[in-house]
Amino acid sequence: MKIGAHISSAGGINNIFDRAEEIEAEAIQMFISGRTNWRDPVVKEEALVKYQKIKNSSKIPLFFHGIYLINLATQDSSHLEKSKSSLINYTKWAGKLGVAGTIFHLGSHKGVGFQAMEKQICSALVEVLEESDTDAKLIIENSAGGGNTIGSSFAEIGSIINHCGKHSRIGVCLDTCHLFAAGYDISTRKGCELVMEEFEKEVGIERLLAVHANDSKTPLGSGRDRHENIGDGYLGYDGFKAIMSHPAFSQVPFLLEVPGLQKDGPDLENILRLKRIRDEVAQL
Repeated sequence: MKIGAHISSAGGINNIFDRAEEIEAEAIQMFISGRTNWRDPVVKEEALVKYQKIKNSSKIPLFFHGIYLINLATQDSSHLEKSKSSLINYTKWAGKLGVAGTIFHLGSHKGVGFQAMEKQICSALVEVLEESDTDAKLIIENSAGGGNTIGSSFAEIGSIINHCGKHSRIGVCLDTCHLFAAGYDISTRKGCELVMEEFEKEVGIERLLAVHANDSKTPLGSGRDRHENIGDGYLGYDGFKAIMSHPAFSQVPFLLEVPGLQKDGPDLENILRLKRIRDEVAQL
């Protein structure tokens, strides 16, 4: 498995590689537009040329993170159209830039229930895939379960994929903090085995394309999305050792979204913590 992080693309997407190198990241997740606005991505030609040159020599795994405004379960037609447009743009850019896919949140049903909005969600996903003729994937991220968010259970994610015709370009990113907050106890080896057995049954291990590696500031089943640095939360060091020992994660990139020791986001220390655990697991 490769240990990476969310990296800022500020000043040009070519800058992600130097920033990743500074913290010894082996995989990269990034935004290519403002994370809290609807403006389309803009990639300057000079930055694009530099990016392509470095990427072609580095072969580092790359992922986009979709903007936070996306909600495919909204009852607001304008919001839905903007959400689809954003995902289409990101997916087209992913194809152009050689990015594996876009990790994104499905959104919230705002109290009307999952079943009431599932058909709309699936229709939107299929439309995005048809409008973006690339190999880049749409990667559904599991939610922590608070605020009527969709995708906190494997059953919901699996149902969506099934009702999208089991489309080959739909994948899943498991956020460790979100899993724990949603009640999936991955803090022990036995617990992790049971959780991944359910994932295999409802979704399929082959759909797992990335992991958001985050400790949790809140206890099991809290429903709260509160990331903590690796080893400093309720999952703890042993929890990540259990996760990284499971064969389902052996070839999957781990992407840090932690606050960082200086509150500046993913840093070298958190990368090194995960790498130390990876080394220990390899010796078992």
